[in-house]
Amino acid sequence: MKILFIGSAISNHTLRWVNSLSERGHNVLLVCGGDLKAKSENIKISDKVKVHYLRFGSGIGYYLNAVELNKIYKDFKPDIVNAHYATGHGVLARLARVKPLIISFWGSDIFEYPFLSRINRRILLKNILYADAVAATSIAMAKKIKEVYPEYKKDVVVTPFGIDTELFKPKEREKNKRSVIGIVKYLKPIYDIPLLIDAFSILWHKMDVKPLLYIYGGGPLLEELQEKCDKLGISEDVIFFGTIPNTQIAEAINNMDVFVNCSKAESFGVALLEAMACKVPVVATDTEGYREVVQDGVTGIILKDRKPETMAEELLRLLNNQEVCNYYGENGRKRVLELYDWNKDVSIMESLYEETVRKKGI
Repeated sequence: MKILFIGSAISNHTLRWVNSLSERGHNVLLVCGGDLKAKSENIKISDKVKVHYLRFGSGIGYYLNAVELNKIYKDFKPDIVNAHYATGHGVLARLARVKPLIISFWGSDIFEYPFLSRINRRILLKNILYADAVAATSIAMAKKIKEVYPEYKKDVVVTPFGIDTELFKPKEREKNKRSVIGIVKYLKPIYDIPLLIDAFSILWHKMDVKPLLYIYGGGPLLEELQEKCDKLGISEDVIFFGTIPNTQIAEAINNMDVFVNCSKAESFGVALLEAMACKVPVVATDTEGYREVVQDGVTGIILKDRKPETMAEELLRLLNNQEVCNYYGENGRKRVLELYDWNKDVSIMESLYEETVRKKGI
């Protein structure tokens, strides 16, 4: 199948899709904004994937690139077009008049974008009504699309963004001499890293053998978070590793005793799945996306509130009970294999492509 894929060349999510589809024998052309060309020199994209950088970047470029994209579309003659991220890329696909079109939602494009203004809401509605099919990476996201846009009468197809269970798997490791709490997340307000730091501080003061907190990820709050650790007197035991390549995340997770995600809002939970696949017990705040991924009391813990004392209490309980940790770890890995194995997810996407092409031909 010839697939015209509209997405970001520097996104690990995009790269996983196009690489996997090309490895399965599809002819994939990735089209992305021209502002990404200089940033994508070190991306790990398959030699089998063709990449075209449009003249303009993001923002107004989603409108200015429409003519160029239409020409590429006519020259390439794809069987299917898949725009990943329903806002900017959805606008570009609609204005370029490409068909048959699948628009894939990722999260903030439905949980945030349409609520910023009435204009945004109308733009997104135009995009999804133009598309031949709409996909979302989680059940929570699919429900939100139907809730915000009752005008959209078709089903939203769930195409999970799962885990490479051969990369993310448990590894033999010695028990840490000091307990390690960890998180892998971009350092911006919505992910509420201060909540974790406050909880860790409480935990740190309760334990005779002081635990460690590993924070992986860069972002605008780095200095603020470091200053917070200094004020709490725990900075020597909180390590900020910055951003690491996706290929190193599994090793980082396998060095943790407990994995935490504490977002204020989340439409899914890929990082939690990665930890579960490594049999590391997880603790997460109560968001719609996290509830979809984590079975509370079976594969991990969903916190009943956002108080740091509550998180600290649950972390301490886990660190003092290896049997419970093992139970969550085993069940977590099993759940990922059953529901979120990446190879199965790519097959779901292929089926959506085939069904969309079939319906278009009727």
